[in-house]
Amino acid sequence: MKRLFTLLMVAAATLAASATDYTDRLLVLVNGEGSEQQATISVTEHDGLYDLKLKNFMLMNGTEPMPVGNVELTGIQPEKAGDAIFLRANQNIVVTAGDAEGVLFWMGPTLGELPVEVVAVLENGTLRALINLDLMSLLQQMVEVRFGEALVTGRGYHIPNGGFEDWHVVTDDYKEPNGWHSFESATGALAPLAGHHLSRWSTGGIGGSTCARIYASSIFGIVANGTMTTGRMNAGSMSAADPANNAYLDMSLTDVDANGDPFYIPLNSRPDSLVLWVQFHQGTASAEHPYASVSAVITDGTYYQDPEDKEYTNVVAKAKNNTIAVTGEEWQRLSLPFEYVSASVQPRAILITISTNADPGQGSAYDEVLVDDISLVYNSRLSSLDVKGFQPDVFQYVTESAVSIDNLAAQADGQGAYVLKSQVDDSNYAVTVYSGDLLSKSVYTIQVSVPNGISDLQRSSSAAGSYQLDGRPVSSLRPGQAYIMRQADGTIVKKLHTR
Repeated sequence: MKRLFTLLMVAAATLAASATDYTDRLLVLVNGEGSEQQATISVTEHDGLYDLKLKNFMLMNGTEPMPVGNVELTGIQPEKAGDAIFLRANQNIVVTAGDAEGVLFWMGPTLGELPVEVVAVLENGTLRALINLDLMSLLQQMVEVRFGEALVTGRGYHIPNGGFEDWHVVTDDYKEPNGWHSFESATGALAPLAGHHLSRWSTGGIGGSTCARIYASSIFGIVANGTMTTGRMNAGSMSAADPANNAYLDMSLTDVDANGDPFYIPLNSRPDSLVLWVQFHQGTASAEHPYASVSAVITDGTYYQDPEDKEYTNVVAKAKNNTIAVTGEEWQRLSLPFEYVSASVQPRAILITISTNADPGQGSAYDEVLVDDISLVYNSRLSSLDVKGFQPDVFQYVTESAVSIDNLAAQADGQGAYVLKSQVDDSNYAVTVYSGDLLSKSVYTIQVSVPNGISDLQRSSSAAGSYQLDGRPVSSLRPGQAYIMRQADGTIVKKLHTR
């Protein structure tokens, strides 16, 4: 019986520790210079704590790999933010030798203890991780590691080719920007008559050498607005206002463009705004129809078209500006906040559409919109915090109020942001806000000061007891609340009551 009991205990301990390997793209930035590799991070849970190991890590010396080894952080206390599990740690570790075939020497064990910081997120079966290795004292290098395709390429969180530097040939000499489409790749019975409305403009953009030029034309005397979209254009009617002329997405379709990309952009988070730079020129001024337009719609990835032909229930959020005025030769920065219309529909794709006129078939045949540096913005500030005098751009507070993790109410200003609350010590708390893409954060600190009334307690000859932070005695203690306690030896301490 004793032997059976021992075997059961061993089996239980084995089941308590579970490891999962995540293999994905990894970007290594050394003093700002980047290189990519495939990598595996192993995450092991045991007794409620987590170990995280980056296996067989390599640095690049030009084109030659420099084997470093296994970067392992242990005993990490998990933190919950909604459905996500955060693993945050700052540890001094010794990098151990890896086990990759053909490697005869691993540099890591020779480096001694290294300061390593990690922020990792487990969510929806995926792992994203930011790992910083401080090699300044040894090699004068700061090494930043980004793990997961979302952090390496931005896929699922950002707009690819937002600077319009990369283009591909669609037909003849006509091109479309990678990830973007116009009538060159349109569907619909009238697609062959739609003409060309998009070109690469190389007279300079905002952040690079090129931008996208969207231009209108005239077909049988009817103005055909220039339009560009992240979905696919459909030309289905001679009437410009007919919803059969639209931009659409449908993730169930397997069609790809001439570059091998689908006619949609995946999006797995909730951005707060869309930002882009534009120039708008009207060939012939129109007082009745003076504006260009841009719209963005986040959906669950099922069929959706813009303009809508019915009421759609698969929409997560919308952003729109249909009053883009003529700018002349000046670039104008536009910021479009998203209005979220559903908390239950999960984001899976985004449809962005830009047109030379906000009204279908209006404007002139010589209108054009130049577009550059289009991106999604994720906020990482608080909109509210339960401390006196809170302001979103003030990050340090001192309070005399009783504070605990449970009663420290905090609300992020970002739809996809993560809020983590932690107790630093008996008197200090921190609220960290990470943006939905993990690439920015804000840290708010709260220090609980001892009010003057506690000094009176210290001078008093009263017996041992417990008091609220304002000096009032209490007869019973509540879990999660901080109290001033007089010990039997007369000393005064402040403690968080946990049970």
